[in-house]
Amino acid sequence: MAVPGPAAGAGARPRLDLQFLQRFLQIQKVLFPSWSSQNALMFLTLLCVALLKQLVIYQVGLIPSQYYGVLGNKRLDGALLLGKEMSMGGLKSFDQFTCNLLYVSWRKDLTEHLHRCYFRGRVYYTLNVLRDDVDNPDQRISQDVERFCRQLSSMASKLIISPFTLIYYTYQCFQR
Repeated sequence: MAVPGPAAGAGARPRLDLQFLQRFLQIQKVLFPSWSSQNALMFLTLLCVALLKQLVIYQVGLIPSQYYGVLGNKRLDGALLLGKEMSMGGLKSFDQFTCNLLYVSWRKDLTEHLHRCYFRGRVYYTLNVLRDDVDNPDQRISQDVERFCRQLSSMASKLIISPFTLIYYTYQCFQR
């Protein structure tokens, strides 16, 4: 005889509430176990690269207004612009590379943690034999972790740089 599952959340829409925040913070404890962990160091590297990338983007925007016609040499103007564009391209590539490394590391850590919980006690048996409302829990674990980590890594660079970009451009506006 199958044990009925909780039906309260079956038709409910997901909400950003206190329970979501608590669960998200629990996941962050798995992804960032300590300040000196590999994931934390990669995340700090991503932060530095994203900040540097924003600084280069801002400086590239200033080139035409600062040097256009002043030097009298269009080749020199083009060389300056090309040099900054190339450095920006390198920073963008390194940013994407770091995001992909974080994705792989987060996926590995979260999958291992969930599998430890899944195989602890009788959880595996209970979900596969006694419950009819959960189909393929091991497949759900792998697919949901993959989707979550992919989305989190693609948003990480944008989310961590947004407050710094806002502060930096606000500061630059007040300086002028």
